[in-house]
Amino acid sequence: MASVDWSELPKDIIFLISQRLDVELDLIRFRSVCSTWRSSPIPNDHNILPFQFPLLKYVPTPDSISNNNEIIDNIENTSTSFGHLSKRSFFLVKPPQEQQQQETLIRRRPWLIRITQNSSGKTQLLKPPFLSLTSTAFSHLPNVVDFTKFSPQHLATDFIIDKDDLTFQNQHSSYLYPQKILAVTCPEKKPLVLGTLSYCSSKRVLFHDRDKRWTPVSNLSTAHGDICLFKGRFYVVDQSGQTVTVGPDSSTELAAQPLYRRCVRGENRKLLVENEGELLLLDIHQTFFQFSIKFFKLDEMEKKWVKLKKLGGRVLFVGSGCSFSASGWDLCLPKGNCVIFIDTSVLSSDNMAGGNRVFHLDRGQLSHVSEYPECENLFLPPEWILKI
Repeated sequence: MASVDWSELPKDIIFLISQRLDVELDLIRFRSVCSTWRSSPIPNDHNILPFQFPLLKYVPTPDSISNNNEIIDNIENTSTSFGHLSKRSFFLVKPPQEQQQQETLIRRRPWLIRITQNSSGKTQLLKPPFLSLTSTAFSHLPNVVDFTKFSPQHLATDFIIDKDDLTFQNQHSSYLYPQKILAVTCPEKKPLVLGTLSYCSSKRVLFHDRDKRWTPVSNLSTAHGDICLFKGRFYVVDQSGQTVTVGPDSSTELAAQPLYRRCVRGENRKLLVENEGELLLLDIHQTFFQFSIKFFKLDEMEKKWVKLKKLGGRVLFVGSGCSFSASGWDLCLPKGNCVIFIDTSVLSSDNMAGGNRVFHLDRGQLSHVSEYPECENLFLPPEWILKI
């Protein structure tokens, strides 16, 4: 078979390829192919950062203090103070192919990392605060790690408030900030942001860069629900399992009927996770003595949730900001069909006491992650990366 000279690709095809790259590491690798690719124009209409949004001033009234439903009516869009977003991305970093062939399965395990990029473009590798790991595991890392030498697999992205922002540091007590934040570029090439208001977790607000203001998403009270980005659209689920999509004009459309007619006793959480092109719903029920998870898959045509009995070889990672899935084979785990809770935002304090947890579907059991070193070690720098 004749070799292909990638530098000879037509410029319009190179441009189309670059349009489909929305991860910084992929863009770096794209520009590293050859001088022709490096000099080609890179469209930036898919890049959310740098992104600035007006802060929401909240003026409390006697009624709104006692009634959470009134808070959304007392927010004030202001153009005098602004905040910025930082981008957080999960990557699965694997060793080069030659190392994979030489090393054993245990020694060539991948590394699950989270990298933040602030509004100024500065990136930082985040140490996992959610596992009982010693800081010495990261002390041997070089100051700069060149990830272009590897084949990082992008797993998920979410956004947070830029904590380096002086406005946040000086005025955060006076404003309502979105907590869980999703962002996408809409067809008008303008950023579209969906967030959950701080101090008001049951309320969602939508920001369209075209209007430069926040708009309440009506008729949605989802204190124990979730939001996610699926196939370029915003999805919101409430405690009953009823799910809607949110449009750029803050309108909603039914995506799935409720699972239950009435709420189940105990703490009941609904979480949305994308898995191999499908949208999954995790129905987590927890009391002081009992814990269970039911899994459902969205039937987009019938607008309903269909119950699943297993995840196959997949592993779900659940936490604040975003949840995502990965192949157990890619993770070098002996098997999948489990859920790893990567922080304390989802489970109750009783279930999270003493550290993080992993839930195995085949056993129906919630266990401490330290009982499964192969899961815990995913977040530790592997030996092979120190040899690069």
